[in-house]
Amino acid sequence: MSVLVRAQLKSAVYVAATRQHVVGQESVAVENGSLLVDKDVAVAKEIFKLDSCHYADMSPVVIMPGYTKRFLDGDITVDSQLNKIRTSFDRITAANEFTIVEGTGHTGVGSIVDCNNARIAAELGVDMVLVANGGLGSSFDDLALNYSLCKAHNVKIRGVILNKVREDRMEMVREYFPKAMKHWGSDVPLIGVVPNLSVLSNASMLDFEGLFKTEILSSRSRRFQQYNRTTLVTAGLRRFLAKLSAPEYDNTLFVTHVSRNDIILGFLSHAQNFELTEKRPYGGGLILTGSPSCDQPQKYIKNIIKNAEVPVLYVPMTTFKAMEKITHFTAKFNPTDEQKVRACGEHYASHINFDAILA
Repeated sequence: MSVLVRAQLKSAVYVAATRQHVVGQESVAVENGSLLVDKDVAVAKEIFKLDSCHYADMSPVVIMPGYTKRFLDGDITVDSQLNKIRTSFDRITAANEFTIVEGTGHTGVGSIVDCNNARIAAELGVDMVLVANGGLGSSFDDLALNYSLCKAHNVKIRGVILNKVREDRMEMVREYFPKAMKHWGSDVPLIGVVPNLSVLSNASMLDFEGLFKTEILSSRSRRFQQYNRTTLVTAGLRRFLAKLSAPEYDNTLFVTHVSRNDIILGFLSHAQNFELTEKRPYGGGLILTGSPSCDQPQKYIKNIIKNAEVPVLYVPMTTFKAMEKITHFTAKFNPTDEQKVRACGEHYASHINFDAILA
């Protein structure tokens, strides 16, 4: 569970989201490694410049591996968890005008340690905002379970936000979802219908640096460049160059084995020629794979890559493992990617009724 902040007089709301690609119980070290906090807390604190909040209060309970067993063995109690959460919540609300309590996942997350999101909202005395992926039937079914758990804990639902709605379904969702929510009575409003913006989920080379714990071999000036598809290169150079010239591959991340000098040089040559003729940056990127780690780019190839502007990354693992990690990877916000953060804020600001949230 994490706590972050914004603007009104000692008010608060709890947000629980389902199927939103949350980081989950993934923690990061902060304050020179002395404290572990939820990864989303570290991102939010830096993005929103939450200087009035301390890390320890923003992430009072961190469920690490082994935590659940310790709880079931009686080493951790419900009261000890709730006391930490209440104390942190009180400190944050005292220092800020409006507090958002962000639960990991849906309202039932945390039930194994008897502190699910709905119960915590009830303990703190705050209303709930429910978030689900856009649609009609499946979205309502997901929310129905969340609604029931909120009712079981006497938590008021301040509103529902539907996220990542297909553009061609926006009007239908706006018209019919409120009708579906009448099953719950007239007290739950639809306060947001947000169209899907695929660019927000596209990964950049900076994201892949973090995923593979390695650094770009070329210039870092384009580390925020995003890719809308990933393609494994196994064909010969001629077929690869033909693919590079196709417009639909302009923003593609290519993956190939580090031994393919022909592919590496062909990629770098194409990128350079593209930029000379088009007078704009080439949108592609290249990840080189190879295991064991001594199987690295040859020295002269490395020197050529070092002087290139186009992003190139080396990953010391097999191509299969690298592709598997990329395929299952969901890019999260990075505080240093200001352009993406700003684009997200502008996108959501125009589709959510923030007055209803702050009421």
